[in-house]
Amino acid sequence: MARNTTIGAALIVLATAGRGVAAAEGEAPVIPVIQQQYVQGGAREGEAKDPLQFGPLKAGLDAMIRGESVNNFNLNDVTHTPGHRDSRLLVRVRPSLTVTPTDYLTARVEGQWYASYNDVKFNTFRLYQGYLEGSLPGRKATLKAGRQELVYGSSFMLGADTFFDGLSYDAVKLMVKPMEPLAVDFFAGKYLKDNSGGITGELYGVYGTYTANDAFSVDIYGLLDTGGAGMTHDGKDERTWSVGARLAGKVGKLVAFEVEPVYQFGRHIEETAHRNISAFGGHADLSIDPALGRYPSKGFVSYAFGSGDGGGNGKFREFHNPNNDTPLIGDMSVVGDLSGVTAIGPGGNAVHASGLHVITVGGGVDVTEKLNVSLDGHYFWATKTAAGVSTDVGFESNLIFTYKLTDKISFLAGANRFFTGNFFKDATGSGKDINYGYLQVQVTF
Repeated sequence: MARNTTIGAALIVLATAGRGVAAAEGEAPVIPVIQQQYVQGGAREGEAKDPLQFGPLKAGLDAMIRGESVNNFNLNDVTHTPGHRDSRLLVRVRPSLTVTPTDYLTARVEGQWYASYNDVKFNTFRLYQGYLEGSLPGRKATLKAGRQELVYGSSFMLGADTFFDGLSYDAVKLMVKPMEPLAVDFFAGKYLKDNSGGITGELYGVYGTYTANDAFSVDIYGLLDTGGAGMTHDGKDERTWSVGARLAGKVGKLVAFEVEPVYQFGRHIEETAHRNISAFGGHADLSIDPALGRYPSKGFVSYAFGSGDGGGNGKFREFHNPNNDTPLIGDMSVVGDLSGVTAIGPGGNAVHASGLHVITVGGGVDVTEKLNVSLDGHYFWATKTAAGVSTDVGFESNLIFTYKLTDKISFLAGANRFFTGNFFKDATGSGKDINYGYLQVQVTF
């Protein structure tokens, strides 16, 4: 970034992820490092029975109201826009009904009303999830068919866009458990254009988890993504295979780690030519729970990397993880995934920084039983840029307060700043930093 103190600051800033992450079905008991929740809530002894449970029928409600304000950034285009101020109100309401007549059969219907109010207003209501799930006795095999989320691992490759309009597919998923330590999922799904930021195409995959013990697990997976350009898919259509492994574990009671390398290959389809894909990325995380007296706390450090493309050698080398829900890339959406970031120059020309390195350092502390305070820092630099354009993207800091009024009602407040690096100054002619704040209410029954 423009300031020479960026790297030093990144190494001393404390942080936690400022966003919640949906739990993956079939997830190993080892807790992901960066995605751990720092507010330790849960059912208390003597807690009243769920008032929305009526025998086999469970009614549910997931509601979010989020007010955002930002300067030098456009919330609609998600771009650095010097001199521009923006604000909006986001509302998401998901009512649901789940029926479980037996231990081996479940049906769920979940709607979603999603609305945004600023200079560009919209509101939509659609079916977000609607599926039937049945399993054999002993749950050695389970089939889930219908509209559903696909969330795996620590959401580095597959997440559910938790704090915005979500991401779901019309899919079929077969979950098998041939032996106690091993679980394997096979799935095939179609992107829902209205539920996925305009993406079209299909997603196919296999995801296996071997749980050696409570302190160590290994995931191995393969994904085929035919998703075209959309809100989270930059550029042209692709036929991308992603092959990865995830190792997560604990060392003693205080230290946890996670390592996830991914290799991508396939075809990048452009208007006049097809280019072979050869890209790689991943992340390595380390967290520690120092157990400081009566104030539960946690600190972590992480490094994430995606290869970049300079346009040569006849291959497409830019790593993409566009369906992620990982907080490794920050809380502000200035950076969407590890493929890179694009800035718009004064003449309307797009300047792209391809392939990102990210160092994240952070921590959080439960100040009281209900209040958690966290601080995270992310330093970004690119692998490839245009000639004469800096690879120094910038540094993002996120200060987040989480207050749990009850086990079902939470308040979040964030005060974030993106200190723009020389990349933005070279690309846009302005090095103005981005300030971003939000207040969010989350209700889940």
